[in-house]
Amino acid sequence: MEEFLKKLVKIISDNYLIEITKIEKNVESSVGNVYIIYSNTTKFVVKIYDDLNHTKSMIQLHSELSDKFYIPKIMQSKNNTHYVEILTSKYIVLYSFLEGIQIGKKFDKLNEEIIKKIALELRKLHEFSSNINKYKLKEVPFLKSCDIERKSLLHFDLTKGNIFYDENKIGFIDFDDAKYGPSVCDVAILIALLFFSKKRGVDNNSINLFIDTYYGKDLNLKMQETKYIKEIALNWINFTLKNNDFNPSTTESFEVKKKLIEKKSFDEKGDN
Repeated sequence: MEEFLKKLVKIISDNYLIEITKIEKNVESSVGNVYIIYSNTTKFVVKIYDDLNHTKSMIQLHSELSDKFYIPKIMQSKNNTHYVEILTSKYIVLYSFLEGIQIGKKFDKLNEEIIKKIALELRKLHEFSSNINKYKLKEVPFLKSCDIERKSLLHFDLTKGNIFYDENKIGFIDFDDAKYGPSVCDVAILIALLFFSKKRGVDNNSINLFIDTYYGKDLNLKMQETKYIKEIALNWINFTLKNNDFNPSTTESFEVKKKLIEKKSFDEKGDN
């Protein structure tokens, strides 16, 4: 690993003209392809991809969205490219470091203001990318025959670690699992991740507040989509458990969420 890090530092220094003072692997990354680099004045995030199409999708997504949303920007190399190829079929992308604090580290329990801000920012993201798969993302794998009309870019992994708060701004990071499909998928996934837990059980007030804020005055859309939240949340948990090798603690957390969601009913009002 030591030798690899030295090579990585040289590649980044040569291609991005950054004087690196320190590099460390991001231990929070489940994939293990993320590094934090430090210079005298700032920090950057380095991701190493092994799929060129995915690399280009992430570059296009971040390049377009970072002007309108608080998400990491793509840094250009000295040759004005957005990625650097290393080894065989390995691609480096350098991102700006998103300032702020992960909401899971800042708040023991999310307050109403933060819940509303997250809901509004997510709705804005969905509206910006409405009904067009412009980033050539894979479609949601467990909704092949779904007849939900409203579709968009989906973050698909809105954990407390991927949502940032900085001076009243809400930021999103880590779009690597992004998909294209019914916008309500992100609503269901976020609710499952943030408001169902072994420690707190079901946070009905936060669920209702999030749903009410996300849909706002669009009551017809709310009525059409909220009936799918439970089904999507359960399908997503099953899909996630099947396609990941989690440690026992994380697996248990998902199983607890699943049991709690199975007992919960959603209607157009977000009631129990």
